[in-house]
Amino acid sequence: MFQEPGWKGVRRQPSTKNKEGDVACGPPLHSSWRPFTEAFDNRDEDRAARRVLTYINRRLDVFKPQLRSDILKHRDTLLVTLHIPQPRRGIPHKFNILNVYNDGETHAAVHELRRITETLPRISLCAGDFNIQDCTWDEGAVNQIRPSSPFMRLQELFTDLEIQYVHPVNRGTPTRIPDDAESRASVIDLVAASAALINQEGFHYKVKEDDRERWGSDHRPLQIEVPISGNEPEMRCKQKIEAWSEEEDDYVAQICGELGRMIGNVSNSAEELETTMGRVSTAFERAWETYSEERKPSRHGKKWWNEDCKKAYQEMGENGGPRNKEMRNKMRRTLRVARRQYFDKQIHNMASDRKRPWDLMPWTRERKMPAVEAILDSEGNLCNTEEKLFETLHNTYNAADNREVDVSSMYREIEEFEEREWTTSRGDCGNGLRQTTRSAIS
Repeated sequence: MFQEPGWKGVRRQPSTKNKEGDVACGPPLHSSWRPFTEAFDNRDEDRAARRVLTYINRRLDVFKPQLRSDILKHRDTLLVTLHIPQPRRGIPHKFNILNVYNDGETHAAVHELRRITETLPRISLCAGDFNIQDCTWDEGAVNQIRPSSPFMRLQELFTDLEIQYVHPVNRGTPTRIPDDAESRASVIDLVAASAALINQEGFHYKVKEDDRERWGSDHRPLQIEVPISGNEPEMRCKQKIEAWSEEEDDYVAQICGELGRMIGNVSNSAEELETTMGRVSTAFERAWETYSEERKPSRHGKKWWNEDCKKAYQEMGENGGPRNKEMRNKMRRTLRVARRQYFDKQIHNMASDRKRPWDLMPWTRERKMPAVEAILDSEGNLCNTEEKLFETLHNTYNAADNREVDVSSMYREIEEFEEREWTTSRGDCGNGLRQTTRSAIS
C-alpha cells in the first residue's frame, strides 16, 4: 500500500494535437504483482492523479481481489476487497482493505470517509499516511483534546468504522524521518483494524527500522502480517512452453512433421474430413504434452536459461559452489553462450522472419493496464463468482442482440415505405423524396 506514489510517464501515445504524442502515466508493472488504482488523466482536473496505490500479489488471485470504485471513489482513498472462501474464525468472507492518504492541510480523506460512513462495508484493515500527530501514538506530540481537532475527527471515524488503532511491536518507533536533521522524527503512519483481526493469533505489526529499506523516502515502511485464511493459497501452475526456447523449436518441428505426413491424404467426404481433423487435434495434443511443463512465475526467472545452464549450475554446486574458481568460470562461459544464442535467435526472427524490428523496443507498443475494478450487474450487485459474471455478461449480450434485431427490422420497414412512396410520387421526384425523408425521420 503506497501513498503519494511517484507517477511518471511510461510511454507516448498518439495525439490529435501534439505531433510528439501525449504522455501516458501509470504505475510500475511487475509480473508477480497486480496494481489496483483508478485510471486518471493529468490533463483533466476532474481526473487528477491518485495519491494512493495498492498492489496485490498474484499468489492471492484465488481470493478474487477487486477494486471497489463502485463504493469509494476519491483520489486519497482506495478500497480493495478480498473474497475468502475459507476464512479463519472471526474473519469475514469479504476482507476489505482501506488505503488512505490524509492531506495534512485539508484532511480531505477523513472528511470524505466520515461523509460516506453509512455506505461503507465493514473494514477489516486500514493503513496509510494520516499526517496527524497525537500523544496516543507519538510520545513527543501534544494531546489534541479540542472536539474539532483532526485527532478527534479521526477517532470518531475509527469508531464509526468499528476499527481501532494498533500499536506496533516496536512501540514508539518514528515512521517519518525528516530530511532536516534538526526537525523531530514523528509517527504519522497509522494502522487500524477490527477487533476480531487484532485478537487473531498470528496478527503482527511492526515498523521496519532499517533505513536501507526506505529507498530514499522520508517514511519508514510498515510490515503487517494478517492470517486471513485457514489454508495457504496454492499457486496456480500452468502448462507452458517458454518462447524462444529449444522446447519451442522441438514442439514446432514435431507438429510440422506430423502435418506434413497428412498432406497426401485427400478428404472426399465429411467422414474422412472429420477423421483428418481428429488426427490434427491429436498431433497438437501429443506435442503439447511432450514439451510443455508446469512453470511458476518468478522474478528470478530468465528466458535464456536452458538445460546446459542447469547442468553447469548443478555441477558447480557439487564441486564446492562459487568458491571453486574453475567451476565458476565455466558457469559464466555457459551463461554467456546461452544468452548470446537466445538473443541472436530472437533478433533474427524479428528482423528476418517477422520483419518487425520495432518489437524489440517494448516502449513502442501499447501498454495495457490490467482491469481490476469490480463488475456490477444491472441491479448494482457485485459479480464476485464465475456464475454471476457469466449470467451478467450473457444478459448484456442478449439485450444487445435483441436491440440489433429491432434496429434491423426498423430499417427494413423504412426501405419498404420508401419503395411505396417512390412509386406513388414518381411524377414529382423532389416532393416524393422530401416526403419520404420527413416520414422516415418521424
